[in-house]
Amino acid sequence: ATNDGNFNFVKSIREYEERAKTIKNIFLRNGFNLVYDKDIDIPLADGFYFTISYPGYSGQDLMEELLYYGISSITLKITGSERTEGLRACVSQIDKNKFGILEDRLKKFHEDHLTMNQYPFDSRQ
Repeated sequence: ATNDGNFNFVKSIREYEERAKTIKNIFLRNGFNLVYDKDIDIPLADGFYFTISYPGYSGQDLMEELLYYGISSITLKITGSERTEGLRACVSQIDKNKFGILEDRLKKFHEDHLTMNQYPFDSRQ
């Protein structure tokens, strides 16, 4: 169908690009950073996932802490990355009607960690 011109596969996945842009901005507004934002010197395109970190947290500690806020992720370490401070955030299972919930949870996470974000989770115990 694609080869015949009957199916535009790019149009069918464009939704993920739009989701990724929105979700990435929600994370960035709430104190997160992108781990991988460029391929050499070219900005990465938005797609099915992106990579994030939060100051003072290893990927493992951040993954565990976000679970308390109802946010799941996987560490970059288990994807084979040499960078261990971050997480892989997948956008495929987050519907647009859930963006507000994600924003609220990340705002709360950021508020709760704003003064503590210089220290890894396990050192504050």
